[in-house]
Amino acid sequence: MNDLILLAWKDLLPLVFIFIRIGVVFSLVPFFGAEIMPRRLMAIIALFLSLILLPVTPPLAIDIQGLNVLTLLMYMLHEILLGISMGLSVQVIFAGVQIAGELMGFSIGFSIVNVIDPMTGTEAPVTSNFLYIIAFLIFILVDGHHMFIRAIQESFTMAPIGVGLPRAGFYQAALNYAAGMFVIGLKLAAPVIGTLLLINVALGLISRSIPQMNIFIVSFPIMIFMGLFFMILVIKLMPFFLQGPIRNAWEFIMASMKLF
Repeated sequence: MNDLILLAWKDLLPLVFIFIRIGVVFSLVPFFGAEIMPRRLMAIIALFLSLILLPVTPPLAIDIQGLNVLTLLMYMLHEILLGISMGLSVQVIFAGVQIAGELMGFSIGFSIVNVIDPMTGTEAPVTSNFLYIIAFLIFILVDGHHMFIRAIQESFTMAPIGVGLPRAGFYQAALNYAAGMFVIGLKLAAPVIGTLLLINVALGLISRSIPQMNIFIVSFPIMIFMGLFFMILVIKLMPFFLQGPIRNAWEFIMASMKLF
């Protein structure tokens, strides 16, 4: 390999690996990974951010002269796994919010009113889409996007390009963290589900004591009104509730970087 090609590889390879890591992250995080986001625009933004981070990235710890296809694929897999772990850290929060919206919509009776979610391209209850948008705005409001860009920049220092594949504990930690989206969904939807459950029990007792009353006609407006009322309370408490999951996402990123 002549000196000119060697110099080109030394300049090009770090940019390629940085772009792979950031590109995988952007394909998983909300908004950038949405169906409405053009892939070409996402790639341009990822390339622009890669060029910004290139001067502050530690030098490439790879023997360029001894590089082969198998080693190159291993390094690319390393960057893909790192990108997945960072994208997963944020995606779990919004997946938990969507689960909460689906549970609320099912309890209120909105599960039959499904619309196309522009972010995922799948059908979801209106409550799920609404809570997803609210959570995204709160994430921007609390500077979650700045925290995420900082995490990407620090990842190149804690897990530089050219290190080996993650240890076995990484996969178990990722599974445990991903399971937290169900905890987020249940905690967020608990006030609405609990209240409507008590209302259902009360309506059941009324229907037993007054059989002449058409409880189905009476229950629909009551369930919708009380469900929407407590859903508004949940939305007002979401900025305080999401601080914990966002902090856990940061801790998961930092902990997962140490497993590489």
